[in-house]
Amino acid sequence: MSKNRPASDTHPKQLPLPMFKGRSNAFRAGMLARKDAIREALTSGLSSCGLSREDVAAELSRLTGEHISRAHLDNWCSEGKRDWRFPLEYVTAFCVVTGDYGLVAAVLDGTGQWLADEETRAFAELGQTIVEERKIAAKLRGMKGNFGI
Repeated sequence: MSKNRPASDTHPKQLPLPMFKGRSNAFRAGMLARKDAIREALTSGLSSCGLSREDVAAELSRLTGEHISRAHLDNWCSEGKRDWRFPLEYVTAFCVVTGDYGLVAAVLDGTGQWLADEETRAFAELGQTIVEERKIAAKLRGMKGNFGI
């Protein structure tokens, strides 16, 4: 004889909760996969810098204190070696040696963040200052209006 069970389950249930309530909810899954963009930026930086890969590897080794060979550079740039990832701690040295900051731009692409040169940063700061001045002027007008000035 089987046990009689109630028709509905009376045990408490956990409601599904969002996994994360952060800024990343605005991004689709896989939207920030940067593997191909980083590989292209590495290849472009190496070809535009005018140095041989051996020279770049030697200078990267000198600046980072880690052994980096031409084979490492070749593997990081190769489409066939998808498991080889370019380490983040080498980005600054790579950009300084090649004079190309496209690698950082490739990493930031799609995030809404970007790199700016000194002139662009100065214009942005000027714009922020003007906006702040206008807010203060509007606040002063409102305060003066309260006092009939």
